[in-house]
Parts: sequence; C-alpha cells; structure tokens
Amino acid sequence: MTFRNIEIKEISNILGVEYLGENSVVNALNLANRELNGNNLTYIGHESYLKYLAQEDIVGAILSKEHFELLDSSLKESKSFFVVDNPEKEFYNLHDYLYKNTDFYISPSNSISIRGENVIIHPSAVVEDGVTIQDNVVIGPNAVIHTGTIIGSNVTINAGAVIGGQGFQVLYNDEVPYLVKHVGGVKINDNVSIGANSCIANSLFDGYTEIGRSTKIDDLVFVAHNCKIGENCVLTPGAIMTGSSSLDNGVWLAPNAVILNKLNVGEEAFVGSMSLVLKNVPENTQVFGVPAKKLGTTVSKRPKEDCDKI
Repeated sequence: MTFRNIEIKEISNILGVEYLGENSVVNALNLANRELNGNNLTYIGHESYLKYLAQEDIVGAILSKEHFELLDSSLKESKSFFVVDNPEKEFYNLHDYLYKNTDFYISPSNSISIRGENVIIHPSAVVEDGVTIQDNVVIGPNAVIHTGTIIGSNVTINAGAVIGGQGFQVLYNDEVPYLVKHVGGVKINDNVSIGANSCIANSLFDGYTEIGRSTKIDDLVFVAHNCKIGENCVLTPGAIMTGSSSLDNGVWLAPNAVILNKLNVGEEAFVGSMSLVLKNVPENTQVFGVPAKKLGTTVSKRPKEDCDKI
C-alpha cells in the first residue's frame, strides 16, 4: 500500500512547528516498532523507542525536547524532527488532518478492483472498490469486504463476515475519548476460510493485517488491527486477537481464547478454551486458564511437507 508523497516542509506548515534537519519526503506515517516500508514519519513517546530511529525507513520523528537532546549528532543531521510538548497528540492530529483534508491516504490502486476466475459473490454481499480477489473465491450472504483488502485463491468468506472493518484504537483529547481512523488493509492468503460473522480489522497505517496460507477461522472470531496469523492455524468460535498480536504457524486457539495486544503465540502452540494470554507463549506449548499457564507440550499435527500441500 503506497500513499502519496508529502514534504517535511508541508508538514511543518500543517503542524505550525518549525522542523529541524533535512526537508525529507514522507510517504507514510507509522509507529516506530512496526514493519516499515518507504519513508516513514513516526513519533517518540518513550525513551525506549529512540533506538528505532536508526532504521533506514524512518526519515523523521515528532518528539519532545528531552528525547531530542538524547540523539547523537549523526541522527540529528540525517533525519527530520519536530520538537513539541506532546508528540503523540501532534502525531495523531497530523494523521487526522491528512485523512480529512488531503489525498495523502488515497492510493492509486484504491479505485481499481481486480477479480480472478470462478469468483462467486452472493448478491447481498458488499465488495467495495479497491479490492483484489484471486481465483476460486466464494463470498457469502451479507459479507462486507472493504477497500484495501487482498484475497488470495481458494478462499471462502462466509455469511456476515466483515473484512477490513475499522480497527479500534481509542485516544483522549482533553479527556474526551475519540477513535483513530485506520487507513491500512487486510491480506488473506490462499486456501483460507473465514467463518460467519467474524471480523478482520484493517491495519492502522501502512501495511496489512494478514491471514496466512491454509488458516481456518470459525464463526464469531475477531482479529484486530495489525495482527499477523501464520500458516495452517485454527481459530475456533469466539477467539479474540487484540491489536498487533501474532500467531506463528500451526497455532490452535480453542473457543473464546483471548490474546492480548502485541503478544506472540509460538509455532504449534495450543491455547485452551476461555484462556487469557498475558505473555508470549513459546512454541509447542499448551496453555490454559486465566491467566494462561503452561500445562503441557504439543506435537506437530502433521509433517511440515504435508502442510505445504494443503
């Protein structure tokens, strides 16, 4: 997903804040610890995030005077900076302004829909412009597929499912909660099935919430923004993945399991019914309970060479 370019000088005019360093070109806003592509502007809300500024894909940041003074001189000279009192607030104000008042978040591909062969879409389903669908896809009654979604081959999306629904991130402005607009997409790889009334949220900024090859998702499952699900996973009814959590290949989530944000469940792990995962789960581990605790180990459900053939 590619956005249009905007110069740091133009951002300076929007924020009403002078910039320091280079007048770089920005083509994405993103959080520093995310998977990045292109020229990203980010913000620093805590000292621990300063280390990410050395990445080539970050050309500038909004940060406090305290954090700016901690940077080495080479970074100050090679990147662009806005020094403000409240970096998070200024960053999301900029994001909101760009969404409402410019075409920064309008990708040229958003007006183009691509459909492969043997695609069956129920008459009551809604497929917006800017959706890519490969071969042998079935989309059931009342399903909604939002702009920015990429669907691979041999995918089934059942009745009432919502793909690319608005992610849910709440911030506060003068103690009043508001929702941050999500502008990314969803990528569903080949041989995936998504159950009735499940929801896969779009990513917050550039990039995709992604469902890996041959994963099977049952009814009433919620996958939040920026989640990554590996290949050959199974998510049973009522499972919930909160923002930026991830499953490695072959993970099984039992009914009503909950994975909290930014946590990872390792390869071939099993999360028991109604379990609440509060820390990363190692590979080949069974966890149960609230909070989820290790109660055993798992074995691979099938040889890896067989998984690749599914």
